[in-house]
Amino acid sequence: MYPQQKPFMNVDSENSLSIWASASAHMTNFNLNDIFVRVFEDLFSYVDLSHKFMCEVPSSTLNSTEEVNTLVGISGDMEGNIMFGYTDKTAKEIAGKLMGTNKIDEIDIFAKSALADFYSEFCKRFTHKIKVETAFNISSGEKNYILLSSNPTYISGEDMFGAISKVPSKKLFFKVNGEKFGIAYSLEQK
Repeated sequence: MYPQQKPFMNVDSENSLSIWASASAHMTNFNLNDIFVRVFEDLFSYVDLSHKFMCEVPSSTLNSTEEVNTLVGISGDMEGNIMFGYTDKTAKEIAGKLMGTNKIDEIDIFAKSALADFYSEFCKRFTHKIKVETAFNISSGEKNYILLSSNPTYISGEDMFGAISKVPSKKLFFKVNGEKFGIAYSLEQK
């Protein structure tokens, strides 16, 4: 699934690269989309909601046109934002599963808290998988790769268009119980 990595070059070799250039080349040998999809699969399977990855689309801005959005900032060795966009129906289904109830009539403070926990867990798993995928160091095979996520911010409203920044981003589209669900992100390695 992933391209085979070349071994680190000997720094004293004829075609030597700097240790940092070589390490940096290995640090980016992962696909963010694959990591997002794997984490999405894990969490939506856990809450037992029907889900399917649909497609990836590049975008010139980090935005969402969905009725309900959750924004999470990422900082550390990678910086940027992740915006989850979904319907009110999906928000109620996720919150209901997490709260152990069959039906939620409105998104109150308890439902918002459940959703915040869900997306916080999503980002924790996402950052952990990046750390695992990028573990490297010339001597021990590991690096203390630092990634932090902010507390999720819940944003909702009818006829909503949320634009976070005018930076190139990617959007991943899924179906959750037949409803559109999107993840828009713009993340840059420091």
